[in-house]
Amino acid sequence: MVKETKNKGNFTMPQMDLYIGMSQVFWFTVIFIIFYLLIVQNILPQIAQSIKLRRKKVGGATNTSFDEEALKVSETTSKTLEVSLRDSQALLSNISNESSEWLTKYINKSNEETLLTLNKNYIKILGELKGRSFLIEEVIKKK
Repeated sequence: MVKETKNKGNFTMPQMDLYIGMSQVFWFTVIFIIFYLLIVQNILPQIAQSIKLRRKKVGGATNTSFDEEALKVSETTSKTLEVSLRDSQALLSNISNESSEWLTKYINKSNEETLLTLNKNYIKILGELKGRSFLIEEVIKKK
């Protein structure tokens, strides 16, 4: 909603109107002060009392129960880590063995199928070239 001023004919937005803005600042300040006093007088003392009570309970307890629990937790953690380490090592060794077996099979298969025929063709071509060069040399010697 745009409002026209009486004197100049300019249009101003209601958010920028000083009268409305001051009213909003006033009510914000009032609500903030009430909220602040409520927290300081009611909520913060309850929180402080709860924290003091907890400190007394924790300070009065014996440290041996906490130490025993911490020791049990560390032992359980170390056992779990050892088991997982052994399992990981076994898995990695198994994967390594299987991959090396697969690689050996694949190399042998490719040697037998692809490279063997290529090698035979290569030797055949070399033989033909050697034969041709021998014939040419013989013809040249006879002339």
